[in-house]
Amino acid sequence: MVRLLAWLSGGLALLLVALAGLLALAVEDHPLVVADDALSPAAISRARELLRRHDPRKLVRGETRKVDLGADDLASLLRFATRRGLHGQSALRLEQGHAEVRFTAPLPATPLGRYLNLTADLGVSDGRIDIDGVRIGRLPVPAPLFSALFDAYVRHTDLAPELALLRRTVTRVAIAPNALSFVYVWQPELLDSARDLAIGPTRRQRLADAHLRLVARMDAVAARGPRAPLADVLGPLLAGAGEAPAGGERSAAYRDALLVAAFHLSGKDVGAVIPEARQWPRPRPLTLTLRGREDLAQHFTVSAAVAAAGGEPLANAVGLDKEIDDSDHGSGFSFVDLAADRAGTRLGELAVRNPERLAAALAAGLTDSALLPPIDGLPEAMMAAEFRQRFGGPDAPAYRRMRDEIERRIAALALFR
Repeated sequence: MVRLLAWLSGGLALLLVALAGLLALAVEDHPLVVADDALSPAAISRARELLRRHDPRKLVRGETRKVDLGADDLASLLRFATRRGLHGQSALRLEQGHAEVRFTAPLPATPLGRYLNLTADLGVSDGRIDIDGVRIGRLPVPAPLFSALFDAYVRHTDLAPELALLRRTVTRVAIAPNALSFVYVWQPELLDSARDLAIGPTRRQRLADAHLRLVARMDAVAARGPRAPLADVLGPLLAGAGEAPAGGERSAAYRDALLVAAFHLSGKDVGAVIPEARQWPRPRPLTLTLRGREDLAQHFTVSAAVAAAGGEPLANAVGLDKEIDDSDHGSGFSFVDLAADRAGTRLGELAVRNPERLAAALAAGLTDSALLPPIDGLPEAMMAAEFRQRFGGPDAPAYRRMRDEIERRIAALALFR
């Protein structure tokens, strides 16, 4: 018996040493992928055009479509997805018939290292993506083992619905040095499935509750007149949402409150996302303004909702993209609108990253001047030629100076200090 115990103890010790060695190979001190939050306005514009061409409302059952994604756009999409679903950073390199994906996730401080780095080599077989090889840190992992572990992990992340839908719709994939192409067959049921996966019953109920609070508040304010400051509605709406338990649940309640407000102010039909919402009550007519302007209330609220749902870089890119588009064939480029976009983005970020601080600010009361700084001196209504002459573009020094001035004004607000 003593010899057996000794043998077992020795075997356990060797196993622990082996595991420690594997961990030392897998965990590293430096990230393989450095954070890159850039999501360009051009990428947003191309994504919008892609969605317009493949609008599911215009597709018929069994229709086959081909999609071509440029390498840069695909890399941006991958970065956004991995930040949202896997809470890490990613990079992509395409070659003929081959792709290399690199991924870094931060870890709690350990003696072994601070980062989990992964490199996956992908190929194409019979029109499907195959995993050819994987390295976790300096540790090679057999592809079948990694596939099984990855599937098990993804089932517990926000990416599970997207990946499940991708596997059900895509029939063929091709990889080239500068693009990835795939063919999909449309089934209308997938749209309902996507809605159910993206917005489950619990979330739908939260959104319905937030909508009812919005209607009740707008009706109360509309009784005083046809126009009102945005803060008169948004402040109490968020305050009501903030009564949820602290932490992640409060952040989720803030996010849903911002989302229903954004749907209302933008004039979009929430029924396109939640069909039963078409039966929800509608508020009395009321024009909400920010710094006295209806358009700024819209910019602010939509940017706040986008930032709360998808992260600050996405909201920034959407706002900038709209202004550049307006300079070509709209109302003109407006730094005032951009200031409202940025301030709204900051509020959305605050709602999800520091909900306790937002709750304290709401308890003290919000005014429009607390949401958006003074806008005097910010140029607007510039058509493309004037905008290029005065400010060049988003990378030009004159533009950066104006952007920095907007950031300075927003940073001076007590809410965002």
